[in-house]
Amino acid sequence: MSDAGMDCEITPDEMILLNAVDPELHGLLLRVCSSGINSATDALFHLKVKVCPQGVAVGRSTSVALPILIRISAPGKSAVRREVLQLVARILRASHAWRKSAQNARSEYVGNYDEKIQWEIAVDRALSDAMPIIKRLEGDSDEVIAAAARDLAKGISSNIVG
Repeated sequence: MSDAGMDCEITPDEMILLNAVDPELHGLLLRVCSSGINSATDALFHLKVKVCPQGVAVGRSTSVALPILIRISAPGKSAVRREVLQLVARILRASHAWRKSAQNARSEYVGNYDEKIQWEIAVDRALSDAMPIIKRLEGDSDEVIAAAARDLAKGISSNIVG
């Protein structure tokens, strides 16, 4: 495999969304697919900042990047598959932070959370839509990946608001 990258399976529609939300996302996702561990690790570090700021909340770009991140965790897609699944797990844990903050906010500030809550709803949908891929990863030959996928499936099933 070359350092140019593995097949990230980014569709034309996803490219349009990625570029509309944050023009750097597409390049970072391609680098996460790089066969070069240093390039992939560096790109994933910068991607974490964009899709799960400080690890505690989701952002505008999270739901757009999430389906691609989940596909990248498939065998042969990235040298940092385990770390990609760790980021997906971080996103899952952070996916209701804005809703919780809105519940505790004074009434005059609740409206400030509307857009952020819509980001979380989009993340919930992306996680739910990814369940078939995550279920396949439960049988991965890499036991760390398989265990992470089982944890994700359980977390998604119990955490997603209908």
